[in-house]
Amino acid sequence: MTTVQPIDVRDMAIVHSTFRSAYDESARLVRANPTPSAERVTFLADHIDFGVGMLHHHHESEDALLYPLLVARVPEQAANTERVEHEHQLVAGAIDAVSTACATWRRQPSAETGEALAVALIALNDTLQGHLDDEEREIVPLAAVTLTQEEWDALGAHSRAQIPRNKMPIAFGMLLEPLGEADRAHMKSQLPAPVRLLYGVLIQRPWTKYATTLRTGT
Repeated sequence: MTTVQPIDVRDMAIVHSTFRSAYDESARLVRANPTPSAERVTFLADHIDFGVGMLHHHHESEDALLYPLLVARVPEQAANTERVEHEHQLVAGAIDAVSTACATWRRQPSAETGEALAVALIALNDTLQGHLDDEEREIVPLAAVTLTQEEWDALGAHSRAQIPRNKMPIAFGMLLEPLGEADRAHMKSQLPAPVRLLYGVLIQRPWTKYATTLRTGT
């Protein structure tokens, strides 16, 4: 009997950690100041749009490069695989609701439009958690014994390619923040050598400045 050696798929749960916390935090930040300045509205709206955009690109990558391979190679599990993939449509609807509410708040900031945005963010968070659980429990283990490491790594590369270069420090800072030391070290090891060498300047410093503005408004 041949035993398939699973590939390394730990980065999926790592990426999911960011999505698990980002939208609840955004809702709390919007609710923290019902009458923010115009500058604060713009900053938070940009942050929210960027955060839901990252999730959208993540799911696009899976729809293109993960789920079709699993359905084709493990047809006996296709029904369950397609069930979890279908959850992307529910998440997409929640993302659209956030984007619409964010655009309204950006255009007409008020306590009412801010609360509507916070409610949409909480709804996205609630919809997303179950999907991430399903994916980590059922899809990721299947991918570990079905895809090659090259095919799996293409998922991350596809998602990263959608992030503007000037936003990479923010994206990586968001990614690393919820992680323990082992996962943080693992993700840093994936960076190009010059970026690892200048990590403090290229990533940590801009992320610290951004996070301070995000959490304190200064």
